[in-house]
Amino acid sequence: MKKFVYTAMTVFAVLSLAACQGGKKEAAETAASVASGEASGIGVDGDSSVAGPVDVSNMKDFQATVQKLDGTKLTVEYEDGTSLTLDTSDAFINPAWQLMPGDEVDIFYNGEDGVDIPADGTKVAEVVMSVPYEYVSEDFSSEPQVYGEITKLSDDSITIKEDEGINSDNGPQDGVEYTFKIPSYATTIGKAKVGNYAQVLYLGKLSSDDAKAYRICTEDMMEKEDSEVYEIKGTIAQFADGIIYLKTDEGEVFNFTVDGDEKLAKVAADSIDKKVKISYTDSIRMRVSTCNGIKFVK
Repeated sequence: MKKFVYTAMTVFAVLSLAACQGGKKEAAETAASVASGEASGIGVDGDSSVAGPVDVSNMKDFQATVQKLDGTKLTVEYEDGTSLTLDTSDAFINPAWQLMPGDEVDIFYNGEDGVDIPADGTKVAEVVMSVPYEYVSEDFSSEPQVYGEITKLSDDSITIKEDEGINSDNGPQDGVEYTFKIPSYATTIGKAKVGNYAQVLYLGKLSSDDAKAYRICTEDMMEKEDSEVYEIKGTIAQFADGIIYLKTDEGEVFNFTVDGDEKLAKVAADSIDKKVKISYTDSIRMRVSTCNGIKFVK
C-alpha cells in the first residue's frame, strides 16, 4: 500500500507528495532551510507585499532575530550575540505577521554613518519580516495528517481508522479511529465514501473536539494532477499591504501574501467581500501562507 507524506519544502515551494512504500509513517524533514530574506524572496529586496509603506531609501538597517515583543518594546539579538531593545511606537510592522520569537527581521531606523546597530531604546521606523520562524522550525516541517480507511462520513464530519500511524506520543496510532469536523473551507480531492482509503490533513489537536479536516485526498487520487492543488474557500474580508485576509463561514481568518504578484494583488483588491477559492503553496498553519491563485465561487 502506498503512503504519501506531505512535506513543507523550501520557502514558497509547492507542498509536494513524497511516496513511501509500506512501513510506518515517519516525520518528514524539511528539505532545505532558508538562509536569508534575499534567498527566500521576501523582505524589502524581494517581496514588496511584505515591505511596508515607509520610505526607507535613506535609512540605515540591520538584521536581527526577535527575542521578545512587549507592547512597543521589541527585543532582538544581533548576529554577534548583542541583545538590544528598540522602540516600535512609531514603526510600521505588517500586522499579518504578529512578530514572534525566532523571526529573523530587517530593522530600519534613522542613524549615523559608521554605526552598525542603533543604541538601546532607539526608535525604529519599520520592521520587515525576513525569515519567519515557521520556515526554520521543525514544528512546520511536515503537515499533521492521518491515513487509513474511512469508517464514517457525513456532510460535516469524517472518521478515519489509521493504517500507518507514527505511533508517537502526539501522532496517530495504528488501528485507532479519529474523527474530524469538515469545515466550510475544506477541500476534497476524489470521491470520499465509507470503505475507501484517504489521507486527511487537519488543524487542531488530534482526538479533540476542535480537530478539523481541511483537506481530504482519496487514495485513488494521490498520484493524479488534482492532488497537487491546495485550495481553501472563504470571503476576502480585506486586502492590505500585500496581504489577503480570507474569512471563512465559521469566522476563522487565514492570511496570504501575494508575494509581489501585481496581477494577484489587483484581483484581490477587486474581490473584497466576494466568495473565492484561494490556491496556496505552503501550510495554512503558518501566520501568512502564499497565494498563487484566486478563483471566484458562485
